Formats: sequence, C-alpha cells, structure tokens
Amino acid sequence: MKNNLMKNTILLSIGVLLTKGLLFIMIPFFSSWLSIEEYGTFDVLCTYVTLCIPILSLASSDSLFRFSIDVDDEEKKKYVTNGLILYLRNLALLSIVMIAIRIIFKWNLAIPFLLLAIGEVINDYFQGCLRGLKKLNIYSLGMAVTTVFIAILSTIFIKIANLGLLGIIYGYSLGYIIGNLFIIFIIKFWKYISFKLYSKQTIKEMITYSFPLIFNNISWWVVNVSDRSIIRLFLGSAANGIYAIANKVPALCTSVFGMFSISWQQTASEMIDSKERNKYFEQVYNSSISILISLCIGIISCNFLLFNYIFDPKYDLARFHTPILMLSIFLFSVSQFLGGIQISFKRPKENGITTIIGAIVNVIVNLSLIPFIGLFAASISTFVSNLVLVVLRKYRLHKIVPLKLNTKNKIYGLIFIYMILIQYISNMPLFMNIIHLLFACALFMFINKNFITKIFKKLGVVKK
Repeated sequence: MKNNLMKNTILLSIGVLLTKGLLFIMIPFFSSWLSIEEYGTFDVLCTYVTLCIPILSLASSDSLFRFSIDVDDEEKKKYVTNGLILYLRNLALLSIVMIAIRIIFKWNLAIPFLLLAIGEVINDYFQGCLRGLKKLNIYSLGMAVTTVFIAILSTIFIKIANLGLLGIIYGYSLGYIIGNLFIIFIIKFWKYISFKLYSKQTIKEMITYSFPLIFNNISWWVVNVSDRSIIRLFLGSAANGIYAIANKVPALCTSVFGMFSISWQQTASEMIDSKERNKYFEQVYNSSISILISLCIGIISCNFLLFNYIFDPKYDLARFHTPILMLSIFLFSVSQFLGGIQISFKRPKENGITTIIGAIVNVIVNLSLIPFIGLFAASISTFVSNLVLVVLRKYRLHKIVPLKLNTKNKIYGLIFIYMILIQYISNMPLFMNIIHLLFACALFMFINKNFITKIFKKLGVVKK
C-alpha cells in the first residue's frame, strides 16, 4: 500500500512539476503583457470559475471517485455514465444563464467566461473518473497537454493577436478543452459510457454522498480565493493584480502537494480496514509534513530571485505577502491531508463543517482588518482561517486516528518560521540570500533523498 502511494504520488508529481513549472515560467510574460488591472480581472474570473465547479458538479467528482474505486468494471461504467449526465445537464443550464446575461446585461466577458467554466468543469469530471479508474498516469499526462496548449495559445492570443484580457481567457479555455479531448481519445472514453445505465437512483446516491462537500468546496473558495472579491471591492483591480502575483509563488507548493492529496485519498480509502491503519496514517502524516516544509522553505528562499530578477517591477509589493501566504498554504495542505482521512471514512460532512467555520473566520478577519491594513488583511485572514481549519480537523479526528508530530518535524518547523521572518528584513545582502537559498536546497535534498531517488529511477536516470 505504501508503494502504491509513492507510485501514485510520483506519477502525479512528475506531471505537476512539468505543467506548473511551465505555467510559472509564463507568469512574467503574462504579467508584463497585461496591465495590472487586466491581470487582476482575469484572476477574479478564475476564482468565480472555481466557485462554479462545486455548484455545477454538485461536488460529484469526489463521489464518482469514491464509489467507483473499489467496484467491478460494470459498476464503474454506471457511475462514470451517470456522472457525465449530471455534469452535462448542469453545464447546459449554465450556458443558458450566461447567454441570457450576455443579451440582457451586455456583459462582454459572459461567453469567454462560459468557455473557461466549461473547460475547467469537464476537467474536474475527468479528474474524478481517472482517479476512480486508477489511471492517474493519464491524468498527469492530460495536465501536461493542457498546460502546453494554455502556454502556446495564450501567447498567440495575447502577444500576436493583441487580444489582451480576452486573449488569456481564450488561451486558458481552449487549453482545457484540448486537454479534455486528449483524455477522451487516449483512454477511449466512450468504452466507459452506456446511457442504458442511466439511473436517477444512482445520481441521487452520488449527490447524497457529495452534498456536504458542495458547502465544503464553496467554503474552500471563501477561505482561499474570496479575498480577491473583497480586495477588488475595497481596493480595486490593481491591488488584486498584486495579490494574484503574490499567490503564484506559494501556489507552486499547493499544486505539487495537491497531487499527493489525490493519491493519498485513494490510498487511505484502500487502507481503511487494515489493522495497521493508524500507525500507517501517522507515518504518512509525519513524512508529508517533512516534505511539505522542505518544499515551502525551498520556494520561499527563491523569493528574492523572483521579485528582483524575474517578475515585473510593478508587482514588487507582492513580495511582502508571499511569506504569509506560504505559511497559509502549508496549513491548507495539512488540512487537505486530514480531510483525505475523513473522506476515506466516508465522512464528508466533517470536512464540510470545519471548512464552513474556516470560511466564516476568513470573511470576518478580512472585513475587520482591510480598512486598517489594506491588502495585508487578505493575507492574514487566509492564514488565520487555515490555522483554525487545521486545529478543528485534527481535534475532530483525534479520537479515531490520533496523529502525533515527531521531533524532527518540530525542528523543521522552527527553520520554516525563521525562513519566513527573514523575508521581511529589508536590504538583505545578496550573499545572505544566496546562503539561505543553498541551505534550503541542501535541506530539501536531505529530507527528500529517498523520494528523489525513486523519481530518478522512474525516469531511468538511476538504475533500479
């Protein structure tokens, strides 16, 4: 089981590192080609697409995964088919709504927004399918295809066609659509579809399981991305553009660990009846935190490189938000790990309750502080809400699966806090930044030496 978790994580991590790495490389180009206001507006649109996903899908990607992972092929086909019907029906409703908005309110971004939503919502469907079918390698490959086309098409539409905001929206939309078509053809998706298996009872079963997750996912949206809406309302699109860039750095960590979270949910579900379950969960918990801390330290040590030499100077203020957001992302990832255990116990309601509380805390702190400290209110509210989330989930899970933090991770945690604090020392000499970067790289290699070796073996760089 441990080998399966490692294998799945490696498969997904390779895809994520390649795809997110390419998108990260493109950020300086996109941010320089677009005005701060355009980039901020695009970021807000992306957050509303993120909100649409759990509403349109009724969070059924998770139920599709959970119900199809441990059944025979015919049962898998039943859930895949009914999941598709549910998604397509709700996308049809969204299309009608967005066309009406375009006609009545003359909103020029209505159709581009619809295309982006369709691409991402269908991608969410395939994520649940491929996890349930245990084809994580295809999911990883599909992500890579999607990202390559996003980079190419966005460049063509923004730089060559000079479409500005519309260019990046179309680039992302078509990138997702092409990635979805790639998945359809490579797995011969039609083999898993039989409309004869349509069943209102099956759809009801999936929705009943995932219904608490709708509020859970919406609350995740509130915790992690509603800040953009509040920023735009109180501070304007330019401030939102700065905050969007600040989030791009820690988002690398979220993306990589998010892939572990996907494979972890699968492994935890398969391990749920084992006598060694709690011991195994605690081992993975401590290993995950070690890897996560090393990843966060490594990324935060690059802060000076990114803002001094790569990002456009007009986004320089974002450097002061990145450290707080990195700490928030760490807590967010830990909460995802704990949430994966709850999913394995088929207790999605627990995730929903804790996330709603975190969302409420986020909004209260954000609205309370934004008149006094401006943009920093968004960063601090995200940190506080994620901290509350971790504490609540760990407490509510403690009686079933007690998880203790080992001594090594406590030491790594102190190093992480130190690396965050030094980011606020102004005019730090270049040689000190380089020393911290080298130390972070050495620590990352030390903590992840076994994992890195396995990746090299998988790629054929090191002999097995």
